[in-house]
Amino acid sequence: MKISEQMLGAPTPLWRTNQKRNDSAVLSIAEIPDTDWRAVFSQRVTFRDKQLLSSLLTSGVFLVCGALLALIVGTFLGFRLTNYVQTLIDQINAFKKDGSIKKPDRSFLANAPIELKLLSVQFEKLVRQVQSTQKKLEESNLDLTHQVNLRTRTLNQRNQELRALQFLLAPLQDEPHVVIKRTVESFRLILGLNQLDFVDEPERGRQDLASLPVKLSTGVLGYLSFERPDYTQENRVNTSLQRLANSIAIVLENKEMFSSVKASQSRFNALLESMTEGVVLIGKTGSLLYSNKTAREILSIAPGDGIAKVENYIEEHFRKVYLADSPNNPQDFFAGPTRYVSKVDSDFFIEASGFLVPEFHGYVGPRMGLLLRDISEEVSMERMKRNLISVVAHELKTPVTTLRLQSETLQRQIRSGKLSDSQQLLTEMLEESERLQNLICDWLDVSRLEAGSLVIKPKVQTVTAILNKAMKSVHLHFPHLEVSLKVEPEAECVLADKDRMTQVFVNILENAARYNDKEKPTCNVRSEKIDDSVVISFSDNGIGVSEKHLSKIFDSFYQVDMGSGRKVGGTGLGLSICRGIMAAHGGKIWAEQNPKGGTVFKISLSL
Repeated sequence: MKISEQMLGAPTPLWRTNQKRNDSAVLSIAEIPDTDWRAVFSQRVTFRDKQLLSSLLTSGVFLVCGALLALIVGTFLGFRLTNYVQTLIDQINAFKKDGSIKKPDRSFLANAPIELKLLSVQFEKLVRQVQSTQKKLEESNLDLTHQVNLRTRTLNQRNQELRALQFLLAPLQDEPHVVIKRTVESFRLILGLNQLDFVDEPERGRQDLASLPVKLSTGVLGYLSFERPDYTQENRVNTSLQRLANSIAIVLENKEMFSSVKASQSRFNALLESMTEGVVLIGKTGSLLYSNKTAREILSIAPGDGIAKVENYIEEHFRKVYLADSPNNPQDFFAGPTRYVSKVDSDFFIEASGFLVPEFHGYVGPRMGLLLRDISEEVSMERMKRNLISVVAHELKTPVTTLRLQSETLQRQIRSGKLSDSQQLLTEMLEESERLQNLICDWLDVSRLEAGSLVIKPKVQTVTAILNKAMKSVHLHFPHLEVSLKVEPEAECVLADKDRMTQVFVNILENAARYNDKEKPTCNVRSEKIDDSVVISFSDNGIGVSEKHLSKIFDSFYQVDMGSGRKVGGTGLGLSICRGIMAAHGGKIWAEQNPKGGTVFKISLSL
């Protein structure tokens, strides 16, 4: 009953008793509608197995019979179908053999399946279409053969034209006009023309001749004058001649470009050769590829000389100079700028700076270059400026020390009540203070000149008045200096600032007295009119200035003798200030060697 209750709710109320197979039974349960009855059905498993075996035997017999029947029917039908298919195969073979169409027999048309009949009809249509297409293809092939032959002739002619143009466009061994004439003659023979020439201007009034311009964007370069071709050949001839005209234009343009490039290269080489800096181009292996004139002079090499390793050559002849504030890297040859000093001449300094050349004519890829500068003068100036501290200290130390000693002496006299020398001491102190003031004024004047703020007030002055005022100032310190003056009448008056011009005269006269080892220092002053200027000359009999120093003595802080043990003092600012004052007046000052000994200073002022 418990199992029955469970099975009533199952989709398939069927179960088997828990016994051996031969003793077990299969049970099923169902409710009877409108009653509270339930029907239980039972069947032994052995009985069911017998029924299934009987059903299986019956089905097997029917299956074997059906297979035999199907085999017999299939064999019969397959034999007929094979014959019909063979008929189609015969049609195909006949077409493959000679392209003919074989008609099927009546038996095929009467008994063959409808599908095979349709296939046979479609095959006949296809064969007819193939035959029609084949005929069209044969006709097209004949036409194509004709076109190919025509094209072959055209290509052969084009080949000949290209060979002629190749000779024209190849690197020219002869002059361009000779090659152009030869190429035009080749085209005349290729095109079968009686006349074809390259001329500057076409012939006018001839109906049998035609012309084609050879032109570029810049204008017409000439004309191809040729015999008018037959109308059937007109397009072909015109096309060929147009190619010839374009090629001639390219040749002439290349000639102009080559001339322009050659001229540019000449200008570039001239520019490099005229540079004051040395330019060196280095190959990938470090060898010397190019050097201009200045570089060859700096490196002491002759034109055409080769250097296998530029870096080794420089290190062999020069020694690297390391500065405290320099970015020099001993591991990098091109980390610059780098300073070198000659191993032979200790006063010869150069500066090398590396740079990259992305492309150089005739070489693929980037190359390294060196810019070489002769900095001997700059180093000399640097040395001079470094010595300036000791010079200024020396110049300031003397008056300061003197003032201190004089002040101490005056203080002792005041304490002791003995003032017999006080007046002289005060006078000397005044002179030393004036000397300090002059030094300070010189420094202020230099700063004004460098800032461009020096102000002058020009008025009409006489050279004699300015010179007399300057002589009074100079004689206070150099009473033995003899000055003579010669002034031409037309050079007596100048437009100048009297105080500033007096400062210039004083500086020149003091130099004439200071740099003089004669017992009687002299200075001859002459004022004369030269063209539209008044030129005032100061000729002294001093120790003179060598030729190499003449152009430098007007530089700030420059002195011929910069040593700490020099005999004559000075800061080296006087002549620099004179140059600035003369520039503010619109004039100039320069120095020359005196043939009789000494130096000649000249100043020039515009009238």
